[in-house]
Amino acid sequence: MNIYEIEKPNKPVNSQLFNEEFGCSLFVEDGKWFISGAESKAQADAFLEAHIVPESIEPTIEQKLASVGLNLDDLKEALGL
Repeated sequence: MNIYEIEKPNKPVNSQLFNEEFGCSLFVEDGKWFISGAESKAQADAFLEAHIVPESIEPTIEQKLASVGLNLDDLKEALGL
């Protein structure tokens, strides 16, 4: 499976919807953004460009944290919890 590092999107994204639309995974690891399952970097970029989150879909807490390169465990650690 190919994994491509991408630029952090400057628009709302929804990894579950992205997977349903394109059959690829959109994820953040160590503050870097990736798409896995695309056939090429160009295709990964095109999928991200085409991905539009309807306003009616509110991102989860995990997705909001991922948008700034964090996860729930990182947040808890930063808050000393």
